[in-house]
Amino acid sequence: MKRDPLAAIAAALLAAALLLPADSAAAPLEQPIRYSHKVHVTDYKLDCRFCHVNATKSAYAGIPSVAKCMMCHRVIATDRPEIRKLAQYWKEKKPIPWFRVTELQEYTYFPHFRMVTYGKVPCLTCHPGIDKDDIAVQRQEFSMGWCLTCHRGRGVSIDCWTCHI
Repeated sequence: MKRDPLAAIAAALLAAALLLPADSAAAPLEQPIRYSHKVHVTDYKLDCRFCHVNATKSAYAGIPSVAKCMMCHRVIATDRPEIRKLAQYWKEKKPIPWFRVTELQEYTYFPHFRMVTYGKVPCLTCHPGIDKDDIAVQRQEFSMGWCLTCHRGRGVSIDCWTCHI
C-alpha cells in the first residue's frame, strides 16, 4: 500500500496544532487603564464573579462594563489617575477598549459557565497568579494535554466534541 506523503504531512500539522499550547509567551499589552487584580481580589477580597458575572451563565466570562466599575468608583479612589480615566469613559458613555489577555485556540469551545457553575472549577485553576497581578498576563498554556489531565482528574468527559465544535 502506497502512502501519500502530503497526507502524512497534513496529519502531522493537525496533530501539532491540537497538541501544542496557545501562545501565552507574548509580552503583556498596555491596557487603556491600568487595572490591578491584586488590589481588587487579594487586597479587597472581591470574588472574581463580582466583576465577571457572565462566567456563571455564559461561554465567556466577559469584561466588566464601565457601569460595573463605576458602581464602586463613583466614590472610591476618585482622585487616582487611572480612576479619572475610567470616569472619563463613563462621562463619554464609551466602553473601555480592553485588549484580550487569555487566548484559546479558535477551534476550542470553553464554556465558562459549565466549568464555574457546574464543575466548581476555581478561577485560579486556569488563571494561576492573576490574583497577584498588577498587570494581567496569561500564565497557563492551554494545551490539549493540560485540559485532558484536568478532565480525567475530575472524571468528566474527554470526548472530542465536548470541547472541539
